[in-house]
Amino acid sequence: MHPYSIDTSERKYSILIFAIIGIALSWGFHKIISYYKIELPWWAESPSVLFFFGLIFMIFDKWAWKIFTNIRFIKTPNLNGEWIGHLKTSFDEHSSKKEAKLTIFQTWTKIKIILITDESSSQSDTASILTETPEGKYLNYQYTNKPKPEAVSTMSIHLGTGQLFYNKKENTLVGEYYSGRDRQNYGILHFKKIQGYKNLLN
Repeated sequence: MHPYSIDTSERKYSILIFAIIGIALSWGFHKIISYYKIELPWWAESPSVLFFFGLIFMIFDKWAWKIFTNIRFIKTPNLNGEWIGHLKTSFDEHSSKKEAKLTIFQTWTKIKIILITDESSSQSDTASILTETPEGKYLNYQYTNKPKPEAVSTMSIHLGTGQLFYNKKENTLVGEYYSGRDRQNYGILHFKKIQGYKNLLN
């Protein structure tokens, strides 16, 4: 997984909140130890502010952010899961649909986007999420595509970009891609999320 950017300030104010909570927990832990006159072993140190901050950040980054997304405290959309759909390419003038599967692994700060078709697979290298556009939320990413051994000989490893519009109500990701200067193909992407899909990050 790799980091991704987002056009909100939620990470800045969330980090401040984590720091305040970390200070409060460290102070509270110290008070409890003092009140009950508990003596820690010589090899154990009292948890510091940085310890609590790191613990809070880890829990929030992997799991808790999804809860706050559901109540709209966090604007980052939860795109985790498998998405089934198709693509149309300019290679055949968009005359046919090619089945495709999109798998997204996402935490609050990192993401991995994997797209698989019968001929190739691609993985994201960089990504960003836009939430402040009038239309809604977009997922933008750059990917590296690798053809499968059985693919036609004209296919080669190449870079490309994709932009997908997230429709939460319909649970779809719809957009387009451009496959870079070597191939100069472009096309349409359409995916719908598989309901009930679970992964290790959910």
